[in-house]
Amino acid sequence: MPEPSRRVPYRSWPGALLVVLAIGFYVGGLGYWDRRTPGAQPLPVGETVEVGQARFVPAEGWEMDIARSRAGRSLMLFKGGHRFLVTTLPWAGGPDGPMARQQRLMERGQGMRLEGEVAGFVTSWGLQGVTFAYDGPNLSGRFWQMVDLQRRSLVQVNFYGSNDGLNEALAEARRMLDSMDLEASI
Repeated sequence: MPEPSRRVPYRSWPGALLVVLAIGFYVGGLGYWDRRTPGAQPLPVGETVEVGQARFVPAEGWEMDIARSRAGRSLMLFKGGHRFLVTTLPWAGGPDGPMARQQRLMERGQGMRLEGEVAGFVTSWGLQGVTFAYDGPNLSGRFWQMVDLQRRSLVQVNFYGSNDGLNEALAEARRMLDSMDLEASI
């Protein structure tokens, strides 16, 4: 019986070492970048910020959450355990559709309890819309919505946070909403 052929061993450790080093540099580089990149950006006091066609003046001490903000579409501000999210979207429909959808999402999807009925509001700029309050096991909030049928735009503002300091943060959120208009350049 013939003797089986013997395979000549070759060195695989240099290639494996290169792969391990590349992965280490990649993961280490991402970790370094993450530690060096700020997650929040302080906003200048008294200056107007724009998101889509909405513009408003943030209250003092609120910071922009960079990771949860999308240029031209949404802006997330935070202060302590409270959040103020402004979202602008194009809208082709009636003014009631997005509000009904948002209420269903909060009730069924997030387990929130709606407090009272949807009510209208008007800001000092004459901005009109509808609003409702909601409450959950760990947070409470208020949702405002403005629909501009002629410009086919939808602006939603969602304020929420822990019950700790909620009244003071809600007052600041209302001041920010009161400073809002929908005349920003798109």
